[in-house]
Amino acid sequence: MQSIETMLPTWFERALLAPVETSRECSSTSELTSYLARADASIELYRLDEARQVAASIAEHPDRHQPEFRCYVLSLSARLLLFSGKVAEGFRRYQEALNCGTTSAATIHLQWARALEMFGNYPDALQSYLAALQLLTAKDQVGVVHVHSGVARIQQFLGDFESAHQTLQHVLEQSLDPALRYIAETTRAGLLVAQGNARDAIELLDRIRSSGAPTSYMLQTTIQELLLLRSHIQLHRWDLAGSLAEALGTRAEEFDLSYCAAEACYLSGRIFSDSASPYYSPPLAIEQFKRALKHTERFAFCPLHSQIHFELATLYRSIGHHRNAYQHLERFSAFATSSLSVEALHRSKQIEIRLATESLRHELRHWQQRHASTEAALEDALRTIETYKQRLDEQIAHLGVVAHDLKNPLAAILMSTSILDRYGDRLSKEDRTKHLTNIIQTTEWMKGLIISLLDFAALSTGRLKLTIEPIHCALLMDTVIETYRLRALAKSLTIHKLYASEELFVLADSQRLQECLDNLLSNAIKYSPLGRNIYCSIEQRSERVRLSIRDEGPGLTAEEQQRLFREFSRARSRDTGNEGGTGLGLSIVRRFVEAMNGTIDCESTPGHGSTFFIELPVAPTSITQSSNGAVSRTDAPHQLQVH
Repeated sequence: MQSIETMLPTWFERALLAPVETSRECSSTSELTSYLARADASIELYRLDEARQVAASIAEHPDRHQPEFRCYVLSLSARLLLFSGKVAEGFRRYQEALNCGTTSAATIHLQWARALEMFGNYPDALQSYLAALQLLTAKDQVGVVHVHSGVARIQQFLGDFESAHQTLQHVLEQSLDPALRYIAETTRAGLLVAQGNARDAIELLDRIRSSGAPTSYMLQTTIQELLLLRSHIQLHRWDLAGSLAEALGTRAEEFDLSYCAAEACYLSGRIFSDSASPYYSPPLAIEQFKRALKHTERFAFCPLHSQIHFELATLYRSIGHHRNAYQHLERFSAFATSSLSVEALHRSKQIEIRLATESLRHELRHWQQRHASTEAALEDALRTIETYKQRLDEQIAHLGVVAHDLKNPLAAILMSTSILDRYGDRLSKEDRTKHLTNIIQTTEWMKGLIISLLDFAALSTGRLKLTIEPIHCALLMDTVIETYRLRALAKSLTIHKLYASEELFVLADSQRLQECLDNLLSNAIKYSPLGRNIYCSIEQRSERVRLSIRDEGPGLTAEEQQRLFREFSRARSRDTGNEGGTGLGLSIVRRFVEAMNGTIDCESTPGHGSTFFIELPVAPTSITQSSNGAVSRTDAPHQLQVH
């Protein structure tokens, strides 16, 4: 009997063209084997409805309970349950499949690992890939190549490019069947693209296609062309990228390669949304992103679906459609919460996980005796699992903070609108104005939260672009002080300007530096008791300029100072005017400052106020003279009394 694993490459291609046959009775052993392979191919192609149709036919087969088939039937059921959102049932079914016997355990681990990878649960996918690897021998070339390719993809996603290259190099050094080498080399090309080595990726893709590889593999060929498209975008080859994106999207839709079609439309949207592109057009970008969303609705569990919502949120924000931006940001956050459900399930089984981890470490030692060259890579992968699990735990906490911050303002808006709707004609003009003002102020606060979240996401993904240029420090600080004049007045605060020199320039992004100073001065006002002083200072220290803001607030404990610049962490336990915060501000300030080659720190003693200071590189004299030579101010330190 032909094995299911060896039939998969053929079924991937047959699945592209042949409709699934479920009308006639499936009775023979060979037919059951073919149906199982067809179901696996359908899952790999993200055709989940088709996979469920095949599973329905398999459920009627008289031999489905035989030992050689039962494990594969249970594995198929486990994956379909996972994709349906029934995570706990899927995990139990996966365990049942493993308990059927050891001969098929490697394949079961591999199938489950691939499903978890598609689902976006990378730590557990990596663990299952490694479990499969312990059960494979050098003769199992199909399994070895798929496991190493899967591990490399996850290492790539986690940013461990060096380990990913080592993982692929280990399998490529072996004598492989041309079709398997084709798969491994394609994975390697994807790694180069992810690293930003677009030219090397294009060169490798050209070598693959000229090597006589089995180019009849439509799926792999389409994946390669998507990698080529990403490379052209990286190199700003807009004409080539645009024509390739359109052709790829049309062809993928024709062959019902939904995931590939979604990615092609997504990349097309990136072309139209990039301000550096000559084809920049927010309306066309939105159209392409929505076209991509229609494809991913069939498998909304995948990370690409979430990424498209993030792109739409960013795009709508850039054109001032903040309501639409918030809606897509909400979808993006909802995915991040739901995708952690598998992680939550495993955490509830701590004892089983601990035993499984110890067993895996034992198997790793055994593998080291047979394959010493791969031991280091496997240990690195285990450490990667722990690191990523910690990151997921932090994300859960972060999302809880955001949800809490949104709950109260939403309730306030609903209450005010309800009062206006029911009693508007009976309220005085003053009361109506009061409720409308509350709605406007709360909406502005939520808008600020959306902007902060989008900035945080852009910083986290490395997609924020800065314009570094000479900035006149005194003028910028004056602008920030004027912005907060009325807020300081409301608390009878005096703002003092202490400028050692008013002709100091730094190299920074003007907008982002102003946002940083906005945040620091806003916090100083927020945490200052009534009638106190705030000091804004500028001084040069060697080759850097220090911009400081000092308050006379309650100060910070050592523990609070340690939490200051962490994401979603409120370092101070209370403010002085019932003013809220997102917990994002100082973490974004830190990232902005570091992106501008600067540093930020705080000095504070409980009961004696706090001093926050930013240090940035001094702009060269020749640049400041040519850029801002006309500006002239007085060098005497002075103070500003806010009235």
